[in-house]
Amino acid sequence: MSDGIDGREMLIVTGMSGAGRSTVANALEDLGWYVVDNLPPQMLRPLVDLGAHTGEAFPKIAAVVDVRGGKLFADAQQLVGELRESSDARLVFLDATDAVLVRRFEQVRRPHPLQGDGTLLDGILAERARMAGLREQSDLVIDTSDLNIHQLATRVGELFGEESAPRSSSP
Repeated sequence: MSDGIDGREMLIVTGMSGAGRSTVANALEDLGWYVVDNLPPQMLRPLVDLGAHTGEAFPKIAAVVDVRGGKLFADAQQLVGELRESSDARLVFLDATDAVLVRRFEQVRRPHPLQGDGTLLDGILAERARMAGLREQSDLVIDTSDLNIHQLATRVGELFGEESAPRSSSP
């Protein structure tokens, strides 16, 4: 993947709850990225501006944005779109099949953030509807249905680690 403005890189990581956002955030941190988890979309622009003013301190910044922001998430698609128009920010969307997401939530015995009084599948379907616009405008969709956490971390390393950066060839 190409470097952003002045060699800095900005990733926005989003996707379905249970699809691996935390695993991706941890893997990016292990690769030297500065990661902010559960960032309200309204804070994306200030984060990009902070990165621009810190120079070399934060050359790689990743922000994890998800539906846990509740009402703050309502403008996410518009805010992410505006940010991508004015910067080299890339959007990564994590997805998995409904059946896999149900299994993952059942394994950890946690309710889905949008489940409310409905079923787990109701929450997943509501989130899928809310996230559809961001998925459509993403630069990269990673389907984690067939990946365990180690395989997902390896995939992140392949995509966003130093060894994945383009290098000039020497004669």
